[in-house]
Amino acid sequence: MISPLFTTIVVVAAFIFIFMKSTLKNPDDGLKSFTERERRANNTLKKPLDDLDFIKIPLESIPAPEPAVNEKCAALIGQIKDLSEKKIVNLTGISNTDLKLTYGAPNLPILSEYDQNFTSVCKAILDLGCEYKNAGHTDEAVATLNTGINIGTDLSLNYTTLAEIYAEKGLYVEIQRLINCAGNIRSLTRNSTISKLQDILDAHTSAVIRLSDDDPSEGEAASSQKPSPDDPGSILPADILDILETVPYTNSDQK
Repeated sequence: MISPLFTTIVVVAAFIFIFMKSTLKNPDDGLKSFTERERRANNTLKKPLDDLDFIKIPLESIPAPEPAVNEKCAALIGQIKDLSEKKIVNLTGISNTDLKLTYGAPNLPILSEYDQNFTSVCKAILDLGCEYKNAGHTDEAVATLNTGINIGTDLSLNYTTLAEIYAEKGLYVEIQRLINCAGNIRSLTRNSTISKLQDILDAHTSAVIRLSDDDPSEGEAASSQKPSPDDPGSILPADILDILETVPYTNSDQK
């Protein structure tokens, strides 16, 4: 008589065999599909680039004090101005194969150049914003880094540096805005950037709430003072709770 244990082992082994067999087929199928798409892409003729979403750098939104804060700032401003005269396209997240299929293989070099211009201007804007911040020119740093956000940068440091400035000013709603903006990033940095921004927001809003809980006298004094609607930095603990309700919850397994 065949024991139930033996039967179970045979059934499990059969499932494992079937699973491994189907898994081994997938890589070959995937490779064949990729090879065929790449072959078609390389044979795609040159097409017009009229529908490309060219980016215009808003130089008026990038502070350029006279005289310049320092030589590095002056050099970065000059670099951004030079790049603004070139064609800039954000092609992040689009493979070379897809670009060739859409616009033709002969256009790949020029498309790569446009995309490199985007990477270069995003880096220059980030460097300028950080330089302003380090020099104590916070307003200039905020304006510059926000320019990077507005053109769709995927550089995580652009987001987190700006978020840290907002946190110091108590502008927690602005950090939530950055989280929403980071959701549009098309590169692999999206999830990690959102996680970092969430950490910054949680760390500072939790500190405010703890202060309110630990010191009732300060909480009463704060509640007796009505914040001016013209002062976005005057956010009370009750306001923080309202803000937190709008922040998507992220557990530790998702970070």
